[in-house]
Amino acid sequence: MNQRTLKENLSFEGVGIHSGTFAKILLHPEREDTGIRFLKDRVYIPANFRFVVSTDHSTDLGKDGVVIKTVEHLMAVLYMLGVDNVTIEFVKGFEVPILDGSGYYFYKFLKDNVINLNAPASIVEIKHSFEVRNCKANIKAIPYQGFSAVYVGGLEGFFEERSVEFNGNVKDLVFARTFCYDYELKHLINRGLAKGGSLKNALLLGRGFVYNRGGLRSEDEPLRHKLLDLIGDLALFGRRIKGRVISHKGGHTLNHQFVVGLESFLSNLSDTTFTSSSVSTP
Repeated sequence: MNQRTLKENLSFEGVGIHSGTFAKILLHPEREDTGIRFLKDRVYIPANFRFVVSTDHSTDLGKDGVVIKTVEHLMAVLYMLGVDNVTIEFVKGFEVPILDGSGYYFYKFLKDNVINLNAPASIVEIKHSFEVRNCKANIKAIPYQGFSAVYVGGLEGFFEERSVEFNGNVKDLVFARTFCYDYELKHLINRGLAKGGSLKNALLLGRGFVYNRGGLRSEDEPLRHKLLDLIGDLALFGRRIKGRVISHKGGHTLNHQFVVGLESFLSNLSDTTFTSSSVSTP
């Protein structure tokens, strides 16, 4: 597959879920091999795991004292659409707008605005299994023909454990909204987070029930959002992955540790290959 960019500029605006401040971002098409990067206050911040400065309930990037927050939903949609080259300029604010809490509106306006470039995409193939874990969760990569991502987890009061998988159909994930449990709210607020959160842009869950009018968009919507987050964090690897990534109850911090570890693991293998084919995107 070839690298991709956008046909034309696109903008998104709205509140940041954690900062509570208004933001407007402008997405600019870029030529091949530019990569994805953010621009704020004349500072370019590459969309790369090396620039992650926080994984506390969101994935934030920073460089030269400039920090941008909550990049994961937009990054997930760009990755699933195969967009490799774009500059995301902050015209106002410093947090990517949360919109309705999902990736839907990014997908809606980006999906018909993607074009191919002449250069091949950079793809790394997983030939050997790799895993990271902590006391509660683990993430592993295994060989696979194409790209697949899986999230395995439970939902308190709803079900103990089940899995959801991405195999190329963006619509399987983009509708899924960010969420938290009611007993977590006080903790988030005390930490200065969720200042822009509301029932219009996030799911609020009790044990076995939903506060939002209309309920869940699917019975496993929170798991699908965790999978969206995973793909957004994997996008910061900076190359496309040919392999299957399986997360068992992982979150942003473990996602980041996985990407950091995967880079080190692959760099130490003598048979790591980079290719320009075999990963399908819609």
